[in-house]
Amino acid sequence: MGEIKSALEIALERAEKIGKASKDEIEQEKWINAGKKIAARFINGELKGIKDGFGEIPPENINKAIEGATDVLIRNIILPRDKYQWANINKAIEGIIELKGSTIRQVTDRIIELLKMYEHSINQYQEQVKMQFQAKLGGYQQAIAQQYGAEVAANIDVEAIPEFQQEWSKIKGEIDSQFEQQLEQMKSFLR
Repeated sequence: MGEIKSALEIALERAEKIGKASKDEIEQEKWINAGKKIAARFINGELKGIKDGFGEIPPENINKAIEGATDVLIRNIILPRDKYQWANINKAIEGIIELKGSTIRQVTDRIIELLKMYEHSINQYQEQVKMQFQAKLGGYQQAIAQQYGAEVAANIDVEAIPEFQQEWSKIKGEIDSQFEQQLEQMKSFLR
């Protein structure tokens, strides 16, 4: 996998290229950016269908605009960190299917399946780590109950314990890495 660049690095590279870019390259970049804006409007719900945004794109530039839109849509297909990210993920997949046709649905269905497996794995492993720490916490809770009372001991949140957070962060990082790699491979088929 290539290195990840910051927005500033990308902007500086583009600025450098523009200085060297031909008129044709500048024109192509214009239509790629137009496609990116169309995809952003679609994801934000400003367009009913993504193809609705391509009406004013000249036919000879439509492929570059679709390239830009596809890039934005693919970047919005991510591992869901919470349930609220599903709206953008589903919208991006809907846009990809609309642009690429129903033949791409086999890939998008596998992506959705992978993302659901990711969520299930995260929940399952988090619960396992939580149970392990609750078992370890049992002895501590007895000591705290004797010293501070049963109510204080019962209100200890396992997830707030630094050791739990450290262990969970390590495990989640490993899970994220595995699923991110699979997701990137699948997303490469969407281009």
